[in-house]
Amino acid sequence: MTPRYRRDLVRSFVLTGGRAQPTRNTGALDVITMVTAVPGRPFTGLQPEHLAIVELCRGGYLSVAEVAAHLGQPLTITRILLGDLLASGHVAVGANASDGGAAGAAADSDHIRLLERMLRGLQAL
Repeated sequence: MTPRYRRDLVRSFVLTGGRAQPTRNTGALDVITMVTAVPGRPFTGLQPEHLAIVELCRGGYLSVAEVAAHLGQPLTITRILLGDLLASGHVAVGANASDGGAAGAAADSDHIRLLERMLRGLQAL
């Protein structure tokens, strides 16, 4: 998926409203934290970047690093945007997803696959 805006024309501080930190404590948002979209939430008032994240995460779990890579944004910016979406209830992390315990099992499986891919990539260097 490609962003709906020209990334080179939008400065990072504009995307975050000038914030350098998330508005809520998002210490749980490591690079390997798995996030997913919460179905049924209205999209009114979301920026294009927020919409892009929700669309990316709609198909299942993605790590914070994967979301940042798809958006083409630094991790700090992605964490701020994800913090906004967590606060509004548009995304959930790990076992906090709306489907209960099954989400935690899926997130664990995704974590393991992500870590294995990272290990293979590091070994290839």
